[in-house]
Amino acid sequence: MTNKVGLTDARIAGLKAPATGQMELADGIVPGLRLRMGASGIKTYILRKRVQGKWLNVTIGRHSPNFTLANARRKARDLLVDVEQGKNIARKAGAKRKGTKGVGTVAELYEIYLTQQIEGKKRSAKEFDRVFRKYIEPEIGDRLADSITRTDVSRFVEKIAFERGKETLTMARIVFRHLSTFYVWALTRLEHLPANPCRDAWRPKRSEPRDRVLSDRELAALWQAAAEDGSPFGHLVQMLILTAQRRGEVLEATCDEFDFKTKVWTVPGDRAKNGKANVVPLSAQALTIANAIFSAAGIDPDEAHKQSKLLLASRVTPSNSISGLPKAWKRIRASVDEKLGYETGHFTMHDIRRTVATGLQRLGIPLVVSEAVLNHQSGSAKGGVAGVYHRHQYTNEKREALAIWGREVLQLVAKHQPKEDLK
Repeated sequence: MTNKVGLTDARIAGLKAPATGQMELADGIVPGLRLRMGASGIKTYILRKRVQGKWLNVTIGRHSPNFTLANARRKARDLLVDVEQGKNIARKAGAKRKGTKGVGTVAELYEIYLTQQIEGKKRSAKEFDRVFRKYIEPEIGDRLADSITRTDVSRFVEKIAFERGKETLTMARIVFRHLSTFYVWALTRLEHLPANPCRDAWRPKRSEPRDRVLSDRELAALWQAAAEDGSPFGHLVQMLILTAQRRGEVLEATCDEFDFKTKVWTVPGDRAKNGKANVVPLSAQALTIANAIFSAAGIDPDEAHKQSKLLLASRVTPSNSISGLPKAWKRIRASVDEKLGYETGHFTMHDIRRTVATGLQRLGIPLVVSEAVLNHQSGSAKGGVAGVYHRHQYTNEKREALAIWGREVLQLVAKHQPKEDLK
């Protein structure tokens, strides 16, 4: 007995990608609707319809939480109505045009690009893919890759930059850069596209380098606000203050990176921005926060080396780090203003890193050591010929520097108590 439905949400969720090539499943509800799945695991809905004696394949969209089987059926029905009314659905976004054999849509080309140029070859692969799926694919993924113009790119990037009246210039620049990099690769496959459409397209100007450093009172208030916020966001902020590492490096830290016997946290090279592994000695204060994080996660620190899961993991999806950080940061920032009794100037999480670097310098820590703490590869001791010969990792010096800094932080907190705590 044949399955009249063909496609169901449960069946789609349980599909396993073929080892090679691709597979197709037909829907039993909407004629011509099919689900295509390749070795990459990507699931794409297409509509196959015979029009004027020729078979036409129209890409409908990629299966995702935002584009389900129900959405695909509605879109397929609309296209079938257009056919009945004599409309040329081959002109719709995502359709194959005559003379474009092998070109495909932006999304289709991206899958090739992802496999050949990104996965396993770039440290930023995960972030690159996230940006494409969230911003680029929903907007132009179904467009033929050789149909994108400079005007299309300008309008798309401008929309991201100023959508809903709120400026997101940094993300607009990131999206533009990723799209441009994609088209540099894609040009060799797009015979009818004369140039990279991102060339000369509009994008926000690069922002001026930031120089915001928190004052001692602001840093003390931030520490207190983070302590009150607790797990997990407050602990994240406290670790940033005590270790001077990047936000992403703390967020993506796994349990096995921590060694409580030697009191170090090792950020592996594939997660570090510069690709260089960084040994971060844990001060007594940092060890206290690390223990609190492990305790909140229900993990025995002595068993940390046996577990590779994220330390600051999402409760809903343990394979992802905690979500809701922007909202939590806004809450902590508001608490800082309340403790100080006035509204502070704008500062970001990354400004914490600059504040620590400045604090280390003020405490007399040699520049080369503070640079080592930050895992910077610049500076006279790291650049040029000197960088070839100077292989010392400064682990002991970093341990001493961070121990001094940890004590300094607690002294600043004790010195700058909020007004309500002094009553």
